[in-house]
Amino acid sequence: MKRAPLVLLLLLVVATAAHATQIIYKSPRDLGREASLVVDGQVASVRSYWNAAHTAIFTETTVVVGSTYKGEGVGVVRVVQPGGTVGHVRTTVAGALAWQVGEEVVLFLEPGADNAWQVAGFSQGKFNIQREPGSNRVFVQAPDLSGVELVNAPADAGAPPAQIKKMSVETFINQALGRVEGGISNE
Repeated sequence: MKRAPLVLLLLLVVATAAHATQIIYKSPRDLGREASLVVDGQVASVRSYWNAAHTAIFTETTVVVGSTYKGEGVGVVRVVQPGGTVGHVRTTVAGALAWQVGEEVVLFLEPGADNAWQVAGFSQGKFNIQREPGSNRVFVQAPDLSGVELVNAPADAGAPPAQIKKMSVETFINQALGRVEGGISNE
C-alpha cells in the first residue's frame, strides 16, 4: 500500500512524457549552418488539408518574404508541417508550430516535399518578430517549444527562451549565421 503513491507518480511522469515530441536540440548557430534558406517575412495564409490518400492532415503556411539572409531570394515560401484541422477532424502533433495570419517571423528552412519548405529543427527554426512600441526597433522572440523534449541540449544552453530574451533581428541573424564571433546572447 505504501508503494501506491510512488506507482501513481511514476505513471503520471510516463504519461506526461508520452505526449512530448523528442527532437534533437539545435542552437541558432546550428540552424543557421544547416538551413538552406533563412528569411524573414509575414504569414499571409494558413490552411490545413488531407493528403492525396486521405490518411493524414497537413498544414500549409504561406509566408511573404521580406528579406533573405541565406539562400536564393524568393518572394513567397510555402511551409508544410504535419497536423491540422479539416472540418471536424483534427490531427495533433505535439510540438508542431502554431501560425497566425499577419505574424512576422524569421524562418530557418530546409527543402520539403512538393516544392514546399519545412522548418529546420522541427519547431526550433521559427522565431517571431516583435516590434517595440513607439520605435523602429524589431526583436526576435524564441519559439514556443511546448510539447517538445529537446534531446542532447547542453546543460548550460537552457531552453531557447532563456537564450534569446530581447535581441535585435540583425544581431540574431548575424550570430546565427556566424557573421560575428560568439554565440547567441542577450543584447
